[in-house]
Amino acid sequence: MRFLLAALTLFLTLSSVFNWDPGPAPGVKIKNFLLYLLVSGLVFSYAVGRRFKIQLPAINTAFVMLIGYSILTYLAIVLFIDYPRYDVLRSALDLKNRMVDFLVFFLVFFYGVRSEKDAVFVLKCLLLSWIVSHAVAVLDALGYVQIGDIERRGDGRVQGAVGESNQYGAFVALTLPAVVAMAVAVKGWWRWFWIAGAVLTACTLLMTVSRGAFVATLFAVVFGAYLFRRYLSAGKLLRWGVLTGGALLAIVVMVSIGFGDLLYERVIGQFSTKDLSGTSSGRTEIWSTAIAVMFEHPLTLLTGFGWNSYWVMPFRYSPHNYYLSQWFNLGLPGLICSVLLLVIPVRTALQSFAAAPTHMRALLAGFVVSTLAFASATFFVDLYGPWIYFWAYTGVTMRLALIARETVSEPVVVDRPAVATQRPDPYGWIGAVRH
Repeated sequence: MRFLLAALTLFLTLSSVFNWDPGPAPGVKIKNFLLYLLVSGLVFSYAVGRRFKIQLPAINTAFVMLIGYSILTYLAIVLFIDYPRYDVLRSALDLKNRMVDFLVFFLVFFYGVRSEKDAVFVLKCLLLSWIVSHAVAVLDALGYVQIGDIERRGDGRVQGAVGESNQYGAFVALTLPAVVAMAVAVKGWWRWFWIAGAVLTACTLLMTVSRGAFVATLFAVVFGAYLFRRYLSAGKLLRWGVLTGGALLAIVVMVSIGFGDLLYERVIGQFSTKDLSGTSSGRTEIWSTAIAVMFEHPLTLLTGFGWNSYWVMPFRYSPHNYYLSQWFNLGLPGLICSVLLLVIPVRTALQSFAAAPTHMRALLAGFVVSTLAFASATFFVDLYGPWIYFWAYTGVTMRLALIARETVSEPVVVDRPAVATQRPDPYGWIGAVRH
């Protein structure tokens, strides 16, 4: 099963980064075939004998509620509301691709691995595919290669296969803590390989010049240090702080050779302006306009306008905020479920961290920081493609979290001194008091 998951990761990368997926027919891709082959295999294995037990029911429940409410609002639009310019077929496909497939990816990567060895193997394959995608984006930005649909933006910022610079920056913010955690978890010369991958990822993050991703990464590191404060001594914090600061300084100097002016203009120049709209690149105006439309129809503050309805409104720009998009389309039910789907995995990893073996703790901590960075970055951008990678990553890590719990819950056999056997005593003489 783990090799099928690795193959799925490979073809997902080939499709998104290199724009190559030699499916047997137009619209039929190998990655989709592998995905549903894995689903069929899991269903068959549990149907013929393996005992099935629902694990992490909170995540499954939140997903089912989110998908169910999305379908309900979609049917309400199609059958009753009938928005002008609402593309019924396109919205149905978006619901399948952006809701159902996310759940399927989580379930496949969660139930597809059963042991720690399999989970770590699949996790390494997943992280390696991310590093490869970043390498391609950097090489393309520097003009060495031209692969797939990746192109450098007109303003000089690097963008990747999963979206424009801000979306790609959020994806890189997800990647960086995970790769650093893998570098800490492994030993031997492999550690240098993952350190090199972390350096490449940090360079890519700077080259996206996404201020939202910068803020999200910094917030995730600080908040992550607070969450794990019981396990961090002052000396360890100082040592890691000096090493990280020195590495970041070297990376900034290296990247600034080609991106110094752009970094200064976007980070220093725009933050120094007194205009909030200019500082946020117009996001505050976009957000206030969308919220004002909701207040014109107060019921939508609770229910939302319905699945994929934002794009039929007379808005000029995308919402640039994942949470606002969920609230506008799906109301409070969609917003609450979306937030829970980020909070529950983090809480699960934190609860398993204390029980996990030393070599597994780094991977769980990396997931917590990565999810915090990803959740923070999505406050400044509306994402599409990177969610598939996130839910694959979540599925594998949640399996590691449960393995850590099961390891602790196993009964411990305590060696006790052997008790000497006694000969039969039918008359009760043994131990009797002598007078």
